[in-house]
Amino acid sequence: MDNSRLVASRPVTSTIWVGNLPFETTETELTQLLSTVGPVKTLRLITDRDTGRPKGFGFCEFYDKATAESAFRNLNGQEFRGRNIRIDFAEEFSKPQRNDRGEHPNNLTTGCANRCST
Repeated sequence: MDNSRLVASRPVTSTIWVGNLPFETTETELTQLLSTVGPVKTLRLITDRDTGRPKGFGFCEFYDKATAESAFRNLNGQEFRGRNIRIDFAEEFSKPQRNDRGEHPNNLTTGCANRCST
């Protein structure tokens, strides 16, 4: 498959989203595939929190953005266990900031207590 026309929908990060996976995919199998472009730092397959069943996608973090770009270029659309996998860059997430009392800044309870005490 010619991936030269594929364009990522998100900015380049060191973490990729991998989708269209067969439900039977194991972390070991996916790590082996993704390791063909470079060393994998972490890999997580997502499961339904109620049933524990696989959802058919996961996230892989590489040690650098260049390796993630290589995975996108070389593995996006590749056949894996009878399905063409999809790869895109994952969003960067950061932990919510806390104030000096350990509260989340959007904590409405604190705001309401301050406003409602009049």
